Amino acid sequence: MIPPLGWPPTSWRSSTWTNQEFRNLEDGGLQRKYTMDDLLTNVMIYWVTGSITSSMRFYKENFTRDFQTSPSMRTPVYVPTGIAAFPNEVAHAPRVLAKDKYRNIVTYTFMPRGGHFAAFEEPELLARDIQKFVSTVEKK
Repeated sequence: MIPPLGWPPTSWRSSTWTNQEFRNLEDGGLQRKYTMDDLLTNVMIYWVTGSITSSMRFYKENFTRDFQTSPSMRTPVYVPTGIAAFPNEVAHAPRVLAKDKYRNIVTYTFMPRGGHFAAFEEPELLARDIQKFVSTVEKK
């Protein structure tokens, strides 16, 4: 697979680098999961809107230092919280650790597949989990 003009191959593969199964494939396993049209649409959203920098801000601010001791990590969250734990996520939040920060976990779902780009990788799984969370919160 040849990346779009001006895009280095490593950037083109980056959406599946977290999944060990795909790391050594020539295209990073992208075409097993997505059509080329899906991939190009996703890349173009960032390219045309110039929003790649703002999408990476969280990572720059939180993962370049000891983020576990940052003020935002030490501040408890009391609002109803739903956690969807995807197996190929970059940073896992096991429930036993998540409950220290998120004091009102309403739903915690360990997903059967997917990773850091859950809305793109597994939209149906994520949508069902969000619906379950909202339904649970509305019943309280």
